[in-house]
Amino acid sequence: MVTRCIGRRCFIHPVCFTLLLALMGSTAGATAKAAVTDGPDAESSALTQMEDRANLADPREKCFLYAQVLAGLTELEGRQIAAGEDEQARATMRRMDAVAAKVHEASAGNAKKLKNAEQMLERTTRRVSDMVRVVSSQQRTALQATLQHMNTVHNEILSMVFAH
Repeated sequence: MVTRCIGRRCFIHPVCFTLLLALMGSTAGATAKAAVTDGPDAESSALTQMEDRANLADPREKCFLYAQVLAGLTELEGRQIAAGEDEQARATMRRMDAVAAKVHEASAGNAKKLKNAEQMLERTTRRVSDMVRVVSSQQRTALQATLQHMNTVHNEILSMVFAH
């Protein structure tokens, strides 16, 4: 049995729901993996396309979509730092800060997938805190400010998750 209806409400079977989520996640992962294999310019343009889709998305979907963009930007910045591309890393960091603000704005409404966005932000902030330890002292201050902003957004979304 896939769904069960009680009155006007229908419920999807947990196994079917899990498969649906896995399928959705693999589609998003395939987009990100394709961008990684094509190079940094292709990855940056793929993240720009994801951000454009998030800008046009339903307001309830925006929080999760922006969290996905933020996670992708974090990985891109990590690779740029490892490759010694300081200017590109600074530009990516500024973009991360802007997207974190968008995540915060999008979380104010009745956002869907709030728990998933929170989990993604938790992993992303952990990744950025790891990067703070390895960057040069010139980049450390700016990256710490971005991390502080991301931690604030994460904590607010976490409190919203617990409130529901």
